[in-house]
Parts: sequence; C-alpha cells; structure tokens
Amino acid sequence: MSLSYNLFKAKLIPVLPFLLAEAISIRNTKPKLPSIAENLTLGQSSKSVLILGESTVAGVGATEPQFSLAGQFFQLFEKNISVKNIGKNGLLAKNALQLLENTLSESGFNYSGIFIFLGANDCFKLTQPKTYRSQLEMLLGHVLQNHTPEWVYLADIPPVHLFPAFSGRMKRQLQIQRDYIRAEMRKIAEQDSKIIFDPIQVDLSSEFFAADGIHPSDLGYQKIAEFAWNGLKNRGLI
Repeated sequence: MSLSYNLFKAKLIPVLPFLLAEAISIRNTKPKLPSIAENLTLGQSSKSVLILGESTVAGVGATEPQFSLAGQFFQLFEKNISVKNIGKNGLLAKNALQLLENTLSESGFNYSGIFIFLGANDCFKLTQPKTYRSQLEMLLGHVLQNHTPEWVYLADIPPVHLFPAFSGRMKRQLQIQRDYIRAEMRKIAEQDSKIIFDPIQVDLSSEFFAADGIHPSDLGYQKIAEFAWNGLKNRGLI
C-alpha cells in the first residue's frame, strides 16, 4: 500500500500545478456558502447523540439549521433525543480531537451514539492514508473511552470524485485518493464491532448539491442522514 500510494503521489507531480490552479479558480468563482450549524444543540433529553465533523456537519449548503445534518437526524429521531452538533468547514482528521475538546464543556459526558463525518478535506489535502488512519484511531479511541457510546457511525467519505464543480482531471485524482483513505476506514471498522462503516449509496442528481456544486443541498443532507439512519436501523441499533 505504501509503495503504491507513493507511486500515486509521484505521478501527481506533473499535474499538481493544474490542480492547484483549478482549486484556486473554484474558490474564487463558486459561491461561498456559510456554515449555519457549527455548534448546535437540538432538543433536551437524557438520551443524546453527538455529531462531529467537517463542512457537512457545519451545515454548509443548507438553507436553515433545521435542514442541516443535525436537523435531519433530529427529525429522524422524532425529536425524542438531544443532538449535539460540532462541525467546522475545512476540518481535517488531525484537528478533530482538539475541536471536540475545545467545544465540549464536559469531556466525560456520555452519548448513546456518535456520528463522525471526516475525510473529504483529507482527500483534498492528499493526507497520507496511514497518517489519516492514525489520526482517526486517536479520535475514535478518545470518544469510545470518554463518552462510552453504544455505537460510532463512521460516515463514508462523500463521493468527491463526482462533485459537479470539479474537472475530469481533478475527479480522477480525488477518486484514487478517496479509495486509499476509505480502505483505511474499513480496516478500522473491522477491528471494533462498535464502529459502523457503510459504503455510501445516494442518488447524486443535480438537486443533491447546493449552489457551489460541492456541498449538499437541503435534499442532499436529507439523503445522507437517511442513509446513515437506515444503516443503524437495519442493525437494530436505533
């Protein structure tokens, strides 16, 4: 794996200037959508779930907090549970634990379940897969020990290679990087029965995406939440 990934990185060198130029162009021309659910608590209940992650958790692309990932899960739980949502646009796996510790006032608070949405930014930043795995394992070890959840839903990385905002060249490289990182996520889930990982399957119609062609729309968030919800329900965890 290491040799193969190093070869992939070596082959990237000639096209990196083009990819960088495209990334700058996307940043300068696409709408800059706000994060509307970065630190959000919905409901009051003795039973709570935690959602932690990057821009999808921060609600980038949603029109209102109620249509964000946190809002969608709150509806799916029929408002019978408290949802604590911690998201940050651009979050990398290496910074997730620090964000969690900085945000939660009670580090020992127990959650019935924890959703983790990380990996898209590590695709964009070309994080070395084994480094990503080490950083993710550190986060998972912390939440399992300190928050004693019954389950941890390790969300699959969105299919970044299919985002309409990207060129064919960008999509090809992102698909390869995503495949490497997802392989590490599968290995983590195989080692602990509390960790759930399901390869994501959603209909990526144009309505799935917000105006920037990268982040989910209200409908996209609904589809992502329903996919995760069904994965847990089919296992009898909710």
